[in-house]
Amino acid sequence: MDTRKIILSIIGLVLIIAAIFGAKAIIDSNVKEKPKVSKIVKNVFVDTVQNGVVPITVPANGSVTALRKLELFAEVQGIFQSSSHDFRPGQRYRRGEILLNIDSREYAASVQSAKSDLYNSITAIMPDLRLDYPEAFPKWEN
Repeated sequence: MDTRKIILSIIGLVLIIAAIFGAKAIIDSNVKEKPKVSKIVKNVFVDTVQNGVVPITVPANGSVTALRKLELFAEVQGIFQSSSHDFRPGQRYRRGEILLNIDSREYAASVQSAKSDLYNSITAIMPDLRLDYPEAFPKWEN
């Protein structure tokens, strides 16, 4: 063998052994000490409780919707009259209290007028009924 190859292999072995010892020295030097646990004393403040009424306030913004809605329909026509309360959403009424008043006299007069117009129309058509439909004339006359 060549002397050069022998010298290079010896140097390689020395380097590998040096690397192993160096790594072992670095690992041994990296030992962490456990910190001592320090005792912490916390102060606790004590207060005597007085039972009483605590007001609850809930700040809120937005629109309010009714929990129980009621739809009201007027089955008569007429003039709306004012009552003791304003008729608006959210208004409270007690049991038996009048919600609103509607004056139906004007509507009753218009119904009477329509009835009168019907009678006038029937009266105007009676002579034609007598000539065209003589068998139906007694019913309409009654």
